[in-house]
Amino acid sequence: MTPSHRPSSALSRRTFLRGVGVTLSLPFLEAMMPAIGRAGEAAAPRRFVAIQTTQGIMPHLFFPQGGGRDYPLSPYLTQLEALRNDFTVFSGLSHPGVDGGHANERSFLTGAPHPGGAGFRNTISLDQFIVEKMGSQTRIPFLTLRVGGGGESSMSYTRSGVMIPGERSVAAIYRQLFI
Repeated sequence: MTPSHRPSSALSRRTFLRGVGVTLSLPFLEAMMPAIGRAGEAAAPRRFVAIQTTQGIMPHLFFPQGGGRDYPLSPYLTQLEALRNDFTVFSGLSHPGVDGGHANERSFLTGAPHPGGAGFRNTISLDQFIVEKMGSQTRIPFLTLRVGGGGESSMSYTRSGVMIPGERSVAAIYRQLFI
């Protein structure tokens, strides 16, 4: 991206990552694929990335104002312009019954109702459902990452509703991916 295409108040990657809870499912790096798979496989496995910002984004700067393939990019999405054909932005989704302020982070990928309630019980998260169906296509079926914020929370839950804690250590993530 040339400097002339950057918005006047560009959001730095570091600033974005500081405030974001991230779940990455089905990561794919070519080095992770077995040599046999490289020769015979025509397309890379699909990947799923979910980003939850604990309600900390400005929607008018993130969500596009139009629809269809040629929608105008929002200020945040201009940072991903080179990858435009590789991602889909979903907006206007609704989880009826999901309430509880910041506690609703736990229901972001499950839709389980009343996450702030005393009797809350979660269900399998979308990323883990995808892992069950497609996780065998990559060496590492999923990564659950967590950046910033206090306490322990996650968007990823097993089929029985048990939270999968997010990894914060860059060194631990590096070891998992490359060592």
